[in-house]
Amino acid sequence: MGQRYTIRNMRRPALLLILAVSAFAKRGLTPEDYFAFENISDPHLSPDGRQVAYVYSTVDRARNRRVTSIWTIGTDGQSAPRRLTVEGFNANSPRWSPDGSKLAFLSSRGTEEGAKPQIFVLPMAGGEAMQLTHNRNGASAIQWSPDGTRFAALSQTGPSDTTPRTSDVRHYSHLGYKFNDTGWFDDKRSHIFVVDARTGEAKQITQGDDWNDLDPQWSPDSTRIAFVSDRTGKEFDGGHNKDVWVIAATGGAPTKISDHAFDDTQPRWSPDGTQIAYTGETRRRELPKIYMAPAGGGQSKLAADGLDLIPTALGWVGNELRFETGVKGQNHVFRVDPGTRRVLPVTSGERAVRAAEVRSGKMVYLANDFRHLDDLYVANPDGSSERQLTHLNTKLWADLDLASVERVPYKSTDGWQVDGFLVKPLGGSRARNIPWF
Repeated sequence: MGQRYTIRNMRRPALLLILAVSAFAKRGLTPEDYFAFENISDPHLSPDGRQVAYVYSTVDRARNRRVTSIWTIGTDGQSAPRRLTVEGFNANSPRWSPDGSKLAFLSSRGTEEGAKPQIFVLPMAGGEAMQLTHNRNGASAIQWSPDGTRFAALSQTGPSDTTPRTSDVRHYSHLGYKFNDTGWFDDKRSHIFVVDARTGEAKQITQGDDWNDLDPQWSPDSTRIAFVSDRTGKEFDGGHNKDVWVIAATGGAPTKISDHAFDDTQPRWSPDGTQIAYTGETRRRELPKIYMAPAGGGQSKLAADGLDLIPTALGWVGNELRFETGVKGQNHVFRVDPGTRRVLPVTSGERAVRAAEVRSGKMVYLANDFRHLDDLYVANPDGSSERQLTHLNTKLWADLDLASVERVPYKSTDGWQVDGFLVKPLGGSRARNIPWF
């Protein structure tokens, strides 16, 4: 039963206005709102550029876990998002087959509790996803071969796979033996497996108990795989000397591609397969630069002049290189002009753009700003004609009053220009006493 109010000496229009404002008054963000956030990640364009597959995640507060599923949406913006994976099992890492007829993903569905994620393949013409792999330690970092016949994947192997532990006593011979939030290191290392896309038969092509092999990348002709590894034997003893290597897809001795004394990462094949671009450091804690090396081995050379940004998500778009980086409190996509070796922006605005991919004349990416979480966008490869495809958190955001953020540039003691940000409290424009520290 509702409460009863007595209001005197008030005209009816004023009363209605007060009630309307009260009914639609917004509130500030609370910690509990975190459980209602909708998140999107890992978008990938279909080969024909008509669809985007992505990971949608929410928090199941009752079960105290994150729930992930795979969805698609048309790049024309005319259709609603469509869920592809079943409820009850997490799924991530959607990867289109080269001909677009199948979508591979990782999931532990259909396996026992606590099992590792395996590769599943879903026919896009209809039907259920089928489990392809049954690796003891699961799979990660999956990538279709360009000819569509195999996957490159990572999985862990180690002595305890064949000789189970019989004691809780641990013996370590390296300086690195544990990590915050993950706990004690075990004896397993990450290595590359090549998986038959039809039968699921997996062949391990790299080995070693003193290093991890990471970031496998197929050559355009599907015969070789580039990867990253610190094979000095000092990875767990404070070493910082990862290198780029290339190995035949059938296995064998790898060829070292990079030639720096510190970390070289992100190997990416040129479209013609003759070169490999990568990011590398020549000194400890130096900002990584972008280099180019012959795919068969040889001397590396700088691919971009005057780069003072930290390149991430390196990749090729035609004959030019692209990367993502943080700049002045934002995150944007940049390109390297192949003729002048100049670094030029592709996206812009007071926001963070990430997870960009270009295919079939379209570019998709995620973008967020101080007042919005990530949503999915599509644009031309040069960043023009942008269109928003998803509108997550719209219902929640309609109820919230979010704090405003003001850019405050200033000069440091050495004269360097620094961009600071002032987050004002709610109602800050009306508040007389705002605390300063």
